[in-house]
Amino acid sequence: MAFDTSRGVDVLLERDAALTELHDALDGTRTGQGAALFISGEAGVGKTSLVRTFCQDIGPRTRVLLGPCDALSTPRPLGPLLDLAEEGSELSDLVQLGAPPSDVFAALHDELAKQPAILVVEDIHWTDEATLDVLRLLVRRVETLPVLVVLTYRDDERDRAHPVRILLGDLANVAAVERVQLDVLSADGVARLAAGHAVDPRELHRRTGGNPFFAKEDRIQSVVATLVC
Repeated sequence: MAFDTSRGVDVLLERDAALTELHDALDGTRTGQGAALFISGEAGVGKTSLVRTFCQDIGPRTRVLLGPCDALSTPRPLGPLLDLAEEGSELSDLVQLGAPPSDVFAALHDELAKQPAILVVEDIHWTDEATLDVLRLLVRRVETLPVLVVLTYRDDERDRAHPVRILLGDLANVAAVERVQLDVLSADGVARLAAGHAVDPRELHRRTGGNPFFAKEDRIQSVVATLVC
């Protein structure tokens, strides 16, 4: 599975530092030293836009494996890994057979050892525990692989007993792990987003709290309301 690039390039504001961290981590994988980045932030803050832009920046020269997690009441067992696996591969077969996480990890490890890659699993707060077990095994050994593992999750309303919190605690001492926190936009960032539109940027920032998604939606609704009036 790949990112949908038909929607064009995302406009990122105040995300230069996060993009730099991603590119720096990728540079390390080209010498065979892997890394894992956990990207967190509230819903709508731009985690997907950041990762999509990063993958568009690097172009086709690096393999990208994408496994999104779905907001299901009963998550698909190992669903993200099935999505990123090549059809007919050992990894795909093991996932479909319901193999234990250790076997799935072994197949994933062999696949990632072949050539440099970026492995992206989005919204891991929605995934099943078997997938988290595979990711735990992978991240603990990521330094030995030419891979950048990028995992995104919402950090709002996650209690200490949430499986993602437990995963982060288990991996706290892994040197190859970095955490990137995406904050909401500043008032200046929202003003740049509102530029050229019939919207008061200060009011837009007040109403949306600087959340990029809500700011874009609110901006659109404000323009529509103006046209209707």
